[in-house]
Amino acid sequence: MYFRTMRLPARAAGLFIAGALLLPLAGCGEEEQAETAAEEAIGVFASMVTRQELAEPVTGTGTIAAHKTTVLGPRVDGIIEEIMVRVGDRVTAGQPLFRTRDAEWKLKVAELENHVRLASAEAQNAQKGFARAEELHGKGFVSNGKLDDARAARDAANARLGMAKAQLATAQQMLEDCVVTAPFNGVITKRDVDEGKFMATRMGGMGGDGGGVLQIMKIDIVAAIVNVPEIYLSKFKVGSKGKVFLDGIDKSYDSYVAILNDRIDPVTRSVEVRLPILNKDYEVKPGLFARAEIYPEAREVLALDRAALLGSEAKRHVFVAENGRAKRIDVTARQIDATRVEVLSGLKEGDKALSGPNAALLIDGMAVRIEGSDEQALASDAAAQPNVK
Repeated sequence: MYFRTMRLPARAAGLFIAGALLLPLAGCGEEEQAETAAEEAIGVFASMVTRQELAEPVTGTGTIAAHKTTVLGPRVDGIIEEIMVRVGDRVTAGQPLFRTRDAEWKLKVAELENHVRLASAEAQNAQKGFARAEELHGKGFVSNGKLDDARAARDAANARLGMAKAQLATAQQMLEDCVVTAPFNGVITKRDVDEGKFMATRMGGMGGDGGGVLQIMKIDIVAAIVNVPEIYLSKFKVGSKGKVFLDGIDKSYDSYVAILNDRIDPVTRSVEVRLPILNKDYEVKPGLFARAEIYPEAREVLALDRAALLGSEAKRHVFVAENGRAKRIDVTARQIDATRVEVLSGLKEGDKALSGPNAALLIDGMAVRIEGSDEQALASDAAAQPNVK
């Protein structure tokens, strides 16, 4: 028994050896391609576009103001003789606050009271004289001229009585006005003078242009006067609910839009809004810095997890899964808060945008695998699963 050696041509032998070497290499290439394909399926989450009711607050800043503020000055020229209150005192309507020296007006009233008594006596005598003249005229003993004189004397006496009474009433009013009283319930917030200062009515207070004697504020109701940019005017109206935040006393108060100024400030392009606060305990002080939130009526929006939004401010986009591949879609969106955006165009309700740590790595056409930790997308989209064999 022997082995027969078979000789091959040199060219055929070379091809045989090369083919034998390529067979195992081809098998390795297929395995590497399969592994590479499996690695290309990047894991992502899916965030669903949902329809939500949104009531975004409109924010403004400003100052707390009293319900009423009045500067009180003398009503009668003279020396301020007594100030009965101090700054911080709570007062009631009609309570005496300060007094101008009234001795001169007391004397004037007494003098005019005597004038009235004298004029009254003269008027009574004139009336009696006219009555006698009228009686005698009826009997033919008094001429028409005499009767007319008696009538004129009576009318003149009555006129003098009327003038005396008017002068007395004026003096009595001036005497009464020497004491200035509180025009409403409030608190004394400022005192500009002390006793002994001469003040004229033209210097301050009632219709004057000076500083007055006292300042009184009504603060059982106060208002937050805030300025809101004009672009938000269409979002709220008188009666819209709101909330006032006072950082100075670390408190907040529910309120509403009570007054919406019709004038727009042409410099700041803002509008003045007033929100009242009940302040029975006087805890809220006029002048406090105030922040206000105004809540417009809720509207329906398409909301999306902000993490799914990619790109720059100028051009936003998201990725969705289509047949196991990432598909880029340009969108228009507006931020709602730190975690949500409002989708204005590009997506519809129920669409699922890809998000998660790997979202920033996505490119159009990349294979994806939805792992789904978003509560709105726990069930993976079957179409988003890659078909890798």
